[in-house]
Amino acid sequence: MHCTLPDLLMSRGGLHVFHRTFSKSIIQSKCNNRLAHNTLYQLTPRLKPFSTFASLRIHTPATTVAPTINSLSTTLPGILQFARTQLRNATHRDVPRSGYRSSRPPPRRPNWLDSINGNVIFVTIIAINAGVFLLWQGAKSTYQTTRDPTLWIFLRNNFLVNWENITSGRVWTLITSCFSHQDVEHALFNGLSFYFMAPGVMQVLGNARFLGLYFLGGIASSVTSLVWNRFYKHDNISSHGASGAILATIAFYACAFPRTTFLIFFVIPCPAWAFLPGILAFDVYRSVTDARTRTDAAGHVGGMLSGIGFFLWKVALRR
Repeated sequence: MHCTLPDLLMSRGGLHVFHRTFSKSIIQSKCNNRLAHNTLYQLTPRLKPFSTFASLRIHTPATTVAPTINSLSTTLPGILQFARTQLRNATHRDVPRSGYRSSRPPPRRPNWLDSINGNVIFVTIIAINAGVFLLWQGAKSTYQTTRDPTLWIFLRNNFLVNWENITSGRVWTLITSCFSHQDVEHALFNGLSFYFMAPGVMQVLGNARFLGLYFLGGIASSVTSLVWNRFYKHDNISSHGASGAILATIAFYACAFPRTTFLIFFVIPCPAWAFLPGILAFDVYRSVTDARTRTDAAGHVGGMLSGIGFFLWKVALRR
């Protein structure tokens, strides 16, 4: 009966015949006596008809070949792991996907304002305020001595916020008024407050954000005063935005350092956490009761609220 090799392998008897024939041919071969001596294949008793060659067990006698096989079995997995790792590193790159968003906020881009020495910005703001204040004093003195209102009109049209200036298109007064003081006591009080509190706020925020806080306070103060006096009091009052800008700085300082002690009128000590709500409530009261005073209380309220809001925005961003 003629049978092919696959037919023999499909039956259990064929597997035994194939094994005896294959083992006998190896033992009788004269090509390599050492290989014939160390190679012996024996089928397991539980071999099934459809078992593959993976089911065969290789039994080797205790000869010098056994350590070699054991060392290969030990090092082979390491070699395969090394090959898989190097192959993956060569064919895969950790490139972020276009739709990937990190949970961490991206780092801030460096601002050229932050590269400037903070003392330069600090002194510049004081110098501009002092210069505009001296211009107001010179305009007042000139008008009293020569009755020439030219400088006075220039300052009124370019450094005060009122309904006439805004409706006439002089909207830059929202910025220039942030450096305007007209009265001596007003300029002295705001100047000393700015001198003691601005450096600490500048260290917390940096130069760029400090300027943002300063102009935000001045603009918010002027807009609050403009809207309040126009639509609530029905009065045309001019506003200096410098008070609002400096009060925004004071409010931020009080929120950032609530345990700091303030000196009211430079005499009475008061913690910052009590000073800020106290002065805010006082200015709100003066605005509502229409107390006859030269101080723009509504502008003060707008400046302090902007400083508090800026602090809350900073805390919300955790920056």
